[in-house]
Amino acid sequence: MVFFGSRASKLKEGRISNIKCTNCDTQTSMDYSIFGKYAHIYWIPTFPTGKKSVFECTNCKRTFKKKELTQQIKHKFELENKPSFPIWYFSGLAVIIGIIFIGIWISKQNDLDNEDYISAPQVGDVYSVKGNQEDYYTLAKVTKVTNDSLHLIFNDYETDKRTGVNKIDKDENYTVGRFNYSRAEILALFKDNIIYDIDRN
Repeated sequence: MVFFGSRASKLKEGRISNIKCTNCDTQTSMDYSIFGKYAHIYWIPTFPTGKKSVFECTNCKRTFKKKELTQQIKHKFELENKPSFPIWYFSGLAVIIGIIFIGIWISKQNDLDNEDYISAPQVGDVYSVKGNQEDYYTLAKVTKVTNDSLHLIFNDYETDKRTGVNKIDKDENYTVGRFNYSRAEILALFKDNIIYDIDRN
């Protein structure tokens, strides 16, 4: 379950002097607090969603929203205040971007490893292979490597998820007859994405 929502924190507080309160009709001052609102995922701030200002007359203690103030008070307030959102409001967004970049790097590195493994196969390499039925996947293990061919033994089981092949990668599941492929055939299967991943211990 993903926990997400919104919260707020105080960005700034201060006082506007020499103004007239619309409630008590007195020349007085107002204290104000500015709150920043932000969205969060698992309570980690992700991005800001807005600001809210609250005002209190120092004489009558009546509180006001910004929209309830006169233009004179709003003008004084806006002249004094241009508060920006703190950097930590974007910390969750930075984490998400970091995870995306790490994922891209891992994927690129895996592609480079696969190219190395397919060009220089070793006994024990496990190929993730598209199965006989559409949208089904299985495994094939390299049992022998010669100058021009490879001997493979296939897994007894198939799965309907590309990532699910890890669950069937058990020694006792490799009992289907051995097959010989030329290196050229193996390279062609890799280029056609029939062999779509290679695991080397």
